[in-house]
Amino acid sequence: MRLSQPAPGFSLLEVMVSIVVAGVALLGLAATQLKALQFATNSYYYSLALVQGQNAIERMWIEQCQLQHGVVDRYNEASFKQAIQPQSRVFELIMPNAFAKNMAVSVRWFDERMENSLDNQIRLSVAYPTLPNNC
Repeated sequence: MRLSQPAPGFSLLEVMVSIVVAGVALLGLAATQLKALQFATNSYYYSLALVQGQNAIERMWIEQCQLQHGVVDRYNEASFKQAIQPQSRVFELIMPNAFAKNMAVSVRWFDERMENSLDNQIRLSVAYPTLPNNC
């Protein structure tokens, strides 16, 4: 005796198609999660670079009198350059060639996962006040 209606449930073909669809969706979610982690890491480096740039700017405050009025070119001394450089090898401080009261300081970090290297750099503007000659 033959049944005229198929038995209730899913056929093997339906199950296979649903597994493929679920697999593609999960791969998409995994790719999205990976990109989110990359951007979170880059955001973390951005915050650290901001701190490193502010640190360099504040270290120059100590030397303002010598930098503005000093007889010796303190800005280009190797010991001064080393003192304001970030301690981490991940970051690179980029300073102008000569000291100015208004200048820009850049901090770059290295993250090979980001496609655009401009995403791995910040630029800080500095405006120091004019100090008297007898400071």
